[in-house]
Amino acid sequence: MLESCRGTRNMDRISNLPNEIICHIGSFISAKEAAFTTVLSKRWRNLLTIIPKLHYDGLVDDEGSFEDFFDGLLAIPVSTRIRTLSLKCNHMAQYDEHINRCLCEVVKRGAMVLELQIEVAKEGSYSLPLEIFTCKTVEKMELGSGFAIDFIPADALIPALKTLSLDSVLFYNDFGGGCAFQALVSASPVLEELVMDGIEWERWRWSWAVSSPTLQRLTIQRQVWDSNERYGNSNNVLDSRGLAYDFDSISLDAPSLTYLEYSDYVPKEYPIVNLNSLVEAKLDLRVDQDSIWGGEHAEDFDPMNMVNGLKNVEILDLTIETMVMLYVYREALPVFGNLFQVSVSLSSYCWYSLPILIAKSPNLKTLIIEDSDHCVDEKALVCVCQCVSETSDVLSSSLEVLNITGYRGTMGELVVLMEHFLGKLACLQLVEVHARVSGGDEKLKVLSDLLMLPRVSSKCKIQVKFSPKRY
Repeated sequence: MLESCRGTRNMDRISNLPNEIICHIGSFISAKEAAFTTVLSKRWRNLLTIIPKLHYDGLVDDEGSFEDFFDGLLAIPVSTRIRTLSLKCNHMAQYDEHINRCLCEVVKRGAMVLELQIEVAKEGSYSLPLEIFTCKTVEKMELGSGFAIDFIPADALIPALKTLSLDSVLFYNDFGGGCAFQALVSASPVLEELVMDGIEWERWRWSWAVSSPTLQRLTIQRQVWDSNERYGNSNNVLDSRGLAYDFDSISLDAPSLTYLEYSDYVPKEYPIVNLNSLVEAKLDLRVDQDSIWGGEHAEDFDPMNMVNGLKNVEILDLTIETMVMLYVYREALPVFGNLFQVSVSLSSYCWYSLPILIAKSPNLKTLIIEDSDHCVDEKALVCVCQCVSETSDVLSSSLEVLNITGYRGTMGELVVLMEHFLGKLACLQLVEVHARVSGGDEKLKVLSDLLMLPRVSSKCKIQVKFSPKRY
């Protein structure tokens, strides 16, 4: 009996687990722990010939030293495959060699995913190892942040890369004058998704073109809109918008692109735009950091190639800045014959830009108006300006769904808005309203008023959601 108890007490319960669970446990251990397990256990050594993920996050306090992570990685047998490396740390010059050797070791071990976040404070102080650009197995690569890429080897080829994410990465022309950015994209023959966060084109030295025949999803996000915040009192040459260096043109040549998310300043022109397969676009296109688009900008900027590139789109999500840009160039707008859903964020701006887009969308089925606060005269609680009536007038008879979300105007105005829409849209099937109210009594009154409004469409249903008003 005693021997039986001792045997139970000394049992290695982990080794009796199924292979799948042991491999799952292996995905959470550090490089050093993975190396120890392969030494201590023959069974673990056999199972951990593939390590799903190695991770080091030096941006948190309790992660341990980078030296331990580095030593653990080198102790893993060369035959072991490492599928994912996630490496996050602040840049320190004394670790450059270790970081790059880590990357090279993982690349040699058949890495499929590289997640690299090296917080670089000084531009040009860190360079990726060239082996990254000839990796045959990597399918997803995340690179950031703050360092520059100024050289891509002539034999660069990343044949399996499908997703490339760049966070505040700068690109410069290489020593031979070639474009390092385009060289990287061209070295990725099956690239499907490109994400560029923290973009500042004006600080790049490149060909001013995003070109890929295979690209299906493209995200371009500017994070810093205030040039003073970014450049401070530097001696950079600034243009009239406070942007450093040169920002005259951008070309987008992506014939297979189906999704575009684009938030940035508009350049002076778009020489080439090839987006014939585009299905969905989310756009926040601004003229500068302080003002909204006006007629005076039409002489200095020509975004029409970009706008015409959207003509086949089916779903549009637009900020007020983009809506006003379309209004400024309203005489040249194309017909959006495939467009069936539009989302617009109008904030407290007048709706005058909305009828122009709607009139160019003959097959519109769904209209989503977000964060609207539309009252011209606060003393006249039911004041709705002429543009609302114009909006309901031009809405095509095919509109089926109207969604007004995050409404922050007066409740009297909301009722008048709904009266315009419900009284004119014959094919309307669903109206969804999310509004902020001050209390239960106001909620009941608004709900009663909305449900009592006459509807030209007998099939129309009204759904109303309320949330507390913020003061």
